Amino acid sequence: MATKTKLILTTAFVASALSAQGGGAGAATAGSAVPSQADIAVKQRSTLTPEEMIKQGNEYFKGMTEISKRIAGLQEQSKRQKDIIRLNCVTDKLVQAKVNMTIAQQAMSALQENISRADEGGRTHEFTRLTIINQKVTVLGAEAENCIGEDLSFVGATRVDVEIDPNLPTTDVTQPPAPQIDIIRPDYASPSKG
Repeated sequence: MATKTKLILTTAFVASALSAQGGGAGAATAGSAVPSQADIAVKQRSTLTPEEMIKQGNEYFKGMTEISKRIAGLQEQSKRQKDIIRLNCVTDKLVQAKVNMTIAQQAMSALQENISRADEGGRTHEFTRLTIINQKVTVLGAEAENCIGEDLSFVGATRVDVEIDPNLPTTDVTQPPAPQIDIIRPDYASPSKG
């Protein structure tokens, strides 16, 4: 029984392969056109000039350095607060950010070499690496902020200004006054006033 199943499956596989190649029962006849092989090669052209790539790479480095400094600041904050869980989380993100920045430096050097050799494919590859590494470091910065419980849009200490409307009542509205109810005591229920 198992041999029959294997034979059927093998026959179906071979038939489907032949059919896909155009040699099976469903192959084109003399009167119909056989589709040609499609060119699936993708050629990638950079939209940036080499100078723009270098400039953008330097901007990536500036941003990654700022993020790394922010993560280091969060690490120091965790040390001062003696919060070991946050400290471990932030330290992990800082180590990853530093490793990615080292890789980015290598990619930047390779980018400059490829530009000097006029290797368009190589420079596009290295610039793509730089872009991906920049995105990774940005994500690591957001994750470090999440370790602490703060948002990535941290710009400084929060300041709250309160303006009081002069037309508001001056009494405390959270403590309403006791209701003014006149209590009338009933007369005694028994005739003896003892």
